[in-house]
Amino acid sequence: MRVDLFFISLSSLLFIIGCEGKSPSGQKGLVGKPVQVIKSANILRSQNGDLEVQIKTPLIYNYEGDSARMVFPKGVKVWFYNKDLTIKSTLVAKYAVNYNNSNKVYLRDSIEIINFNNKDTLYCQELIWDKSLKTISSNKKVQRNSSSGIAIGDGFQSNEQMDSLRIKNPRGTQYIADDE
Repeated sequence: MRVDLFFISLSSLLFIIGCEGKSPSGQKGLVGKPVQVIKSANILRSQNGDLEVQIKTPLIYNYEGDSARMVFPKGVKVWFYNKDLTIKSTLVAKYAVNYNNSNKVYLRDSIEIINFNNKDTLYCQELIWDKSLKTISSNKKVQRNSSSGIAIGDGFQSNEQMDSLRIKNPRGTQYIADDE
């Protein structure tokens, strides 16, 4: 899964979408006024004519300056597509921030990543993507449901594609076939 496509797509398409120029009043954790407020965004990213990513979010605040960032206070839903337009994976989070200057993305609150190719589902409350190191990680509780069982841990570390996921302090249930 290419989580990086989500944020690259979003960054490149933000300037195409119109803004309203309103300030979010009373939003907890937001400092300063955004230079853009984007409502009901449905962003499609394609490359060489092939749809790769679709992003839906009800609200985006775009900030500039020393703390340049894009804030998704009402969450994001992302679909990643195979070349035949079947869904490869999905990502849902109730809150996300893309920090432009530090090259990091932070997601939190009820994160769910479903990989339809290998039938894995990952649940966590926090996810940090370091674009410079090309890693995705968390130090919070994580649960991975797969065809081989359920693993619970105290965090995880993975590459950007989420195909080498390592759970910290794993414990859980392992399924075995009846004939074993």
